[in-house]
Amino acid sequence: MSILSSVTDLEGHSVAPIALIATSGLATVVFYTMATIRLWKIQRSAPILLVCSATILVVLLVAQGVALYINITMVVNFIAFIWVMFLLWGMAKREGLVTKLQKQSGLTSEEISLVQDDLRKGDHEAALQKMTKAQERLQEKFKETTGIDVKDIVPEIGKEISWAAIVNHAFRVLGFDRDDTTIDQNYQAKAKSAFKPYGYLLVESPILNQTIKMPIIHRDDFLLAASVFDEPKVLAPIEAEELELLATYAPKHLLPKGLSGSPHHVLHYVITPRGTLDSYYSKNNGMYMAKPAPKKLFGPFVYQGEIKVQINSEPQF
Repeated sequence: MSILSSVTDLEGHSVAPIALIATSGLATVVFYTMATIRLWKIQRSAPILLVCSATILVVLLVAQGVALYINITMVVNFIAFIWVMFLLWGMAKREGLVTKLQKQSGLTSEEISLVQDDLRKGDHEAALQKMTKAQERLQEKFKETTGIDVKDIVPEIGKEISWAAIVNHAFRVLGFDRDDTTIDQNYQAKAKSAFKPYGYLLVESPILNQTIKMPIIHRDDFLLAASVFDEPKVLAPIEAEELELLATYAPKHLLPKGLSGSPHHVLHYVITPRGTLDSYYSKNNGMYMAKPAPKKLFGPFVYQGEIKVQINSEPQF
């Protein structure tokens, strides 16, 4: 609109309709006002620069000032505009992540702020208590609606919990339910039914307040889990709580509802020192709860070739 309203003839006179010029000016004032209100408590320098440069530009244009000063002011105003737009985009993205976290955790906006404050202070126990309280509130609401006490059941991904909600999130593996799936002499997994998972992982995570069942839907993922639970030397330090086995659901191609869109395996495993998962999710005020970065734990995802359980003895995140 600003471009249309600035059209001139060969002599430099405006040829744009008065109504268009007025509408463009009003829209600009409204945008500057809203941007200033939104950014004032976060980064007031940007809107101040934007408003001041725009005001000086108007004064110079009306007074027919030196062209050099006008051009410099226009450049400054343009840079300020880009800066403001970048900040507004960042705020919108952050608000989107907060909304996503609210839906997944049951926390209100105020509670999320309090949890971030606790994590910033290093008080992980207080943050966990707030998250647990929010989860309990959701459980009570579910019980009132359905008459079922969530504490009496173990939620299963794909049923009570959507696959989309856990994509790229990390979980600590507590148990391995083979569900009667066997491994033959050729090291091939044979499920008891083609219509059921190969087995289940019993997992927990700081993003939840109870253990859940994660279906193993690919034979390679079953074999990877078995390679840990069938090997006493590997399993012993995990059971002794010296190490922990972590898993994440990260398909090579993701469909809209969180399902895998490729024939490749979907679970990735890593063995790390005990406490790694808690440290990961408490990093930078819990930033990985809203925006997970699993490769910091699992390394690059491997979908073809040699697929194995990774070992990360010194996680860096």
